[in-house]
Amino acid sequence: MNFSLREAFGVKSPLRIPPSPLLPPRFMFLEVNKRCNLKCQHCDFWHRTDDDRDNYLPVAGRQALIAEFAALSPRGNVVICGGEPMLDLEDYFSLTRACRENGVRALSVVNGTRIRNASVAERVMLEGPHEISISLNSPDQAQHDETRGVRGAFKKAVNALRLLIEARERVGASTKIYVMGLIFGGNYRSIDRFYDLVLNEIGADKLKLNFLQPVFGQMGQVDPFFESQGAVDPEELARILKACDVKYGLGFNPYWLEQVEMYFRSLNAATDRDRGWASSGATESHICNSYDRNIMVNHYGVARLCFANKFPSATFRAPGDLRRFWTTSEKIRADMRKCNQFCGISHSVRRESSTLVGRQKMLDFQAGETALMQSSDATFAFASSLRALARFHRKPD
Repeated sequence: MNFSLREAFGVKSPLRIPPSPLLPPRFMFLEVNKRCNLKCQHCDFWHRTDDDRDNYLPVAGRQALIAEFAALSPRGNVVICGGEPMLDLEDYFSLTRACRENGVRALSVVNGTRIRNASVAERVMLEGPHEISISLNSPDQAQHDETRGVRGAFKKAVNALRLLIEARERVGASTKIYVMGLIFGGNYRSIDRFYDLVLNEIGADKLKLNFLQPVFGQMGQVDPFFESQGAVDPEELARILKACDVKYGLGFNPYWLEQVEMYFRSLNAATDRDRGWASSGATESHICNSYDRNIMVNHYGVARLCFANKFPSATFRAPGDLRRFWTTSEKIRADMRKCNQFCGISHSVRRESSTLVGRQKMLDFQAGETALMQSSDATFAFASSLRALARFHRKPD
């Protein structure tokens, strides 16, 4: 067998099969590239290259993964990631088409710089993801450009949003068009203006809020952006969010609001925030559940249950590896449930959705998958796969 879970996970004794049914993953994140054309202060992808592209999982391999994911989780979502994924436009659309052909939803967050005209916007509507988000760091042009490291980035992002909205109307598409907003010390008092810009001036469907965390990719180095921009008054932030909830009818999830306040309270308590990921600080409580809903697959076909590399991974090499990894990772999940790193607030991994509607979607997914697994055919097939895996793990070394 090419795929050795014992080798990949360093397991010396049989893994214990969880006693309760394991639901399928809700999201699979697929990374397209490592480079970016902006120079964001909260990210380091612009320092990277794709010089080792020959070692990447080929597009056909990614398409095969999408098909396998669709079989494992027919109501799941594939999130296409970068770097800036639209720098490789044909790769990008090959994956969104694969999602559509396999009946799973495609989601994507991009910086908007490659959606420059009506033709590209229409292609996104016709071939692209079912949900596309454009990143904005601020309702203020100068602040966005400063934190994104490139002058003119704000105008390009806003122009992309308007082109997408116009194209959707023109072709009659149902694609969701969102803004992914980063909230940090320098802009949290402008959240009301942020909502006004996105919902009223631009007319996008939603502003999603993502909160500051250590610089992506920064490991054990000085992190000046995280240090300076983590200075957020938790109580003031909560008041601002509650006021926006009332003003714009957002339907915020009260559990999420509590977690946001707790998160920034935890940041304020960290005495070495300047160390970023190496900080000794942590969130007061555990707010992540990536291990119960996500599979992250990087450029090389290496999979994890979150973006961090502190937990074991496995490389996909053959059909069935995706299901095998998901159903035999309980030891990893047990370790991850003890993790309180600051990335737990990330939109991609946090347990609570920001809105009650989003929370209900999560509950509906869980209920639907549970009912499916309780049906005779599904229960038999899933139980058989678990029994086979259990027999594999009982084999002597």
